[in-house]
Amino acid sequence: MNFLFEYLLKDNHYMSIIGIFVFLIIAFVFSKKKKHVNFLRTIIALAMQFAIAFLILNTNLGQKIFYAIADGFNKINVFADEGIKFVFGNLAIPSQSWGYIFAIKVLPIIIFFGALTAILYHFGIIQIFVRGINIILSPILGTSGAETLCTAANSMLDPSAATLLIKHELKNLTDSEMFTILVAAMSTITASLIAVYGSLGVSMLHLLTASVMSIPGAILISKILFPETEKPKTAAGNKIVLEKDSANILDAISSGTSTGLNIAFAVGAMLIVFIGLISMLNFGVEKITGYFFAQPYSFNQILGSAFSGVSYLIGIAKQDAVNAGALLGQKIALNEFVAYANMLKTNLNPRSITILTYAICGFANFSVIGILIGAIGSLVPTRRDFITKYGLKILLAGTLVNLLNAAIASLLI
Repeated sequence: MNFLFEYLLKDNHYMSIIGIFVFLIIAFVFSKKKKHVNFLRTIIALAMQFAIAFLILNTNLGQKIFYAIADGFNKINVFADEGIKFVFGNLAIPSQSWGYIFAIKVLPIIIFFGALTAILYHFGIIQIFVRGINIILSPILGTSGAETLCTAANSMLDPSAATLLIKHELKNLTDSEMFTILVAAMSTITASLIAVYGSLGVSMLHLLTASVMSIPGAILISKILFPETEKPKTAAGNKIVLEKDSANILDAISSGTSTGLNIAFAVGAMLIVFIGLISMLNFGVEKITGYFFAQPYSFNQILGSAFSGVSYLIGIAKQDAVNAGALLGQKIALNEFVAYANMLKTNLNPRSITILTYAICGFANFSVIGILIGAIGSLVPTRRDFITKYGLKILLAGTLVNLLNAAIASLLI
């Protein structure tokens, strides 16, 4: 019994347990059809999240496997760096007088991974991965083949590419299935961005763990908020054909490079705009609050105060709560790229940084709602109204998945 009390009090573990219940209760409160929530499936999905986290973080086998995967990402970064050095020369060497140039050292990695992902998809390697997860998850969680495939794919591909895997099934999806794949798009990040954040200094082991945990997590939260009440077309395990969209390897490289280039430009543009906006907001808020208070407040301080309570619920230490809350607010209001970049500049303790790595690891922010409307709306115009109607609820669900991942991870580290 003493051991249990010591464990609960150590590192705010008791707050993480409270947080898990709070996040699940919030999902239930906002549930569209509460009486149709399958609590057994909810418990199974939650147990699966715990099992994934425990396997990776607390077993030698799990750590060896995922450290090997993380090492593979690092090696790919090295390969990408060769191309970067060839194009940019000494500008790609941070030890020179001009230091670390983000646009040269980071954005080109996205382009390289865009091409690499397209090659892996062309040869069917990604399909093997998502089919394997589908075979495991569908019977256990009671999800359809289409939504499980797309949810699993979101842990590697960008939301648009993951949706393309089931483009022939999109028009036949039930509302609950559509909600699930949109939540999966919000609560995961792509393999290319895992590599990018790893190159910045974020732990790849925890990024990979968070991404895998988000697969059952997205299903868990989405099926509480929007339970299935219809009969999905692929519920019985009907085979879904994952068609290649490239004629040959050169076509795959070309299309993948173009996709990566578009993403890299978009990321660079968003960083310029969002970081500039943060600076402008900080200035404006400080000026305005300076007229009313002896000590002016910045936009970051307001975000920190607003989300500090949430940071307590995922196990963040008291002294780090406000700064962690500001990062959570930036992630939701702006994007995870800005939040990770700022996280690495803070003086948070290592445990807080690890927990935040899970809480920030997802696309759940306001701008992604527009991306989903454009991407999926172009594939299935009849679903555009669904996304606009439930956009804020999808954002809430994606955020809850990330926070749930963080609370679970904080119990195991």
